[in-house]
Amino acid sequence: MGEKMKKMQQIVIALSLIVVGVAGRIFLRNFLPNTPHIYVTLNGVTQPVFMMDMFFVVAAISFFSGILLRGYYSFVVPLSVMLITDLYYGNTYIFLFTWSGFAFIALIGYISKKGLSFNSKSVIKIAGTSIGSVLLYDAWTNFGCWLGWYPHSLNGLATCFVLALPFALWHLVSATSLITAISIPLLYLKEKLPELHTDIKLKETYVAMAASFFLASVSIMAIL
Repeated sequence: MGEKMKKMQQIVIALSLIVVGVAGRIFLRNFLPNTPHIYVTLNGVTQPVFMMDMFFVVAAISFFSGILLRGYYSFVVPLSVMLITDLYYGNTYIFLFTWSGFAFIALIGYISKKGLSFNSKSVIKIAGTSIGSVLLYDAWTNFGCWLGWYPHSLNGLATCFVLALPFALWHLVSATSLITAISIPLLYLKEKLPELHTDIKLKETYVAMAASFFLASVSIMAIL
């Protein structure tokens, strides 16, 4: 396959992921089940075990954009999904942290795709990596919430993270389950369709990393 065809293929896959991500985040919201009436008290705060949102859609799109696409495109896809859907929903300053958080997920997916094939080891690798990426996203966005909305003290930090636990637990369960489930047919297709294989290029990795950390730096400076 020529370089021109490969670029066109990457553009088509990127656009397809953006469309799926935007449609999923906007239109699947009405199909979310009701929050379970299960409550827990931590640090004097009583709250539901789960708080459901559409995080898992964008997380899966971000993660698989990293696996399916080259470095540049994998960074653009999650930011495009968030830009379009945030124009629809609206957002606060925290968009800087959510956008960069999804960029981190895409970057982790991109770096972790080396050596993936259709076997149980690769599925386990993707499941474990997705857990790590979700934890990073929640730690990063909660840090942003603490900087903007809570007292800048250890108690304020603890309160922020405790109040975010219902979202974090939902993010772990929903995103990891979805990413792991999708990884099985995706790995099969990647093995059967060589054109879906993309090498990790150091230059693109460095650019994607630099862009992600630049966005993260802007997020902190915008608040401070």
